[in-house]
Formats: sequence, structure tokens, C-alpha cells
Amino acid sequence: MNCPFPRSSIFGASLKRFALLILCAVIATTLMTACASGTGPIPREPSKLDITVEATNAMNLDEKGRAAPMMVRIYELKSKQAFLEADFFSLQTKDKTVLGEDLLQKDEFILRPGETRKIKRPSMSETTALGVLAGYRDLPNSQWRVVHELPTAPPAAWYQIGNTVKLFLSLESDAIKVTEQK
Repeated sequence: MNCPFPRSSIFGASLKRFALLILCAVIATTLMTACASGTGPIPREPSKLDITVEATNAMNLDEKGRAAPMMVRIYELKSKQAFLEADFFSLQTKDKTVLGEDLLQKDEFILRPGETRKIKRPSMSETTALGVLAGYRDLPNSQWRVVHELPTAPPAAWYQIGNTVKLFLSLESDAIKVTEQK
């Protein structure tokens, strides 16, 4: 049987076109993956903060044994070093200057004895530690500062749920107690 079209030329041209198309697809894929793999820092999944702050009825006692309201600050820190090296009054009056780029976010409030405050929100992805500052009346005899280091955040991914940091902060008569909850 005679075919009106030469068989080798039709199939040969189609095969060459197909091979060229495959080659272009491989080159394009290689270029896209090469451009996508950067050398920058790996983006991290922010933690979810679930913090309960409780002021005991015996916190911040005066000379007559009466409890008094107290200023509390919770800092999200990129590094804890500047927070640990600063004195109370520097942090109280010029925390942004003292902490510089280490300060990522700050919550500030006043608690009365027996009061409880909840903080539920996502943290900044660069946060490595939480710093807590409490304005005790008797600073020299109080533990007015505490740092809680956060676990390393997992790399950001669409298939992964970020970790939740659940803390209980108790403002005692002369110290801040931090308990990690499950």
C-alpha cells in the first residue's frame, strides 16, 4: 500500500519537535529551581502565644503588708542579652533605645492584686525569648525580671502547624514565677 505522504518525514519532524519541547521544559524547570533556592535565612513559622498572667493577693506589698497594683511588661526579644544586661529604670523609661533591634514587640499593662490577664496572639517569627518586667516596690529585694527562652520555630511550610507556647506567669510577693504548661 502506497502512502501519499512520506512516512519518515512526518514522524521525524514530530519526534524532533517533541524532543525540543522536552528539552525546553527541562531547562526552564532547572532555571526556576536554581532561582528559587536562595541563600537567605530560612523563614520561620511564628509561635502562637497563650500567656496567662496572674497577680497574687500578696504581690507588691507595702510596709504595712498591703498588696498594690503593679506595672507589667512582656517583651518579645530577638536576643535576650540586652534585656538581661539593662537595669530596671533604663528598661522602664527607654526600653526601645536600650533593647534596640532586639525588641520585636511589647505588651504593657497594670495588674491589681488578684487580677488575671490573658494574652493570645501569634509571636513574631524572629522571637527567641520572652522577657518579663514587673515594677515591684522593693526592687533590690525582688526578682523583677525573668526571661523565658522559646523553642526554635520550625521552618515555615504550608503543611505544618506552628507550635503553641503556653505559659503561666504568677506575680508573687517578691518574684515572677514562670511555668510552662502543656
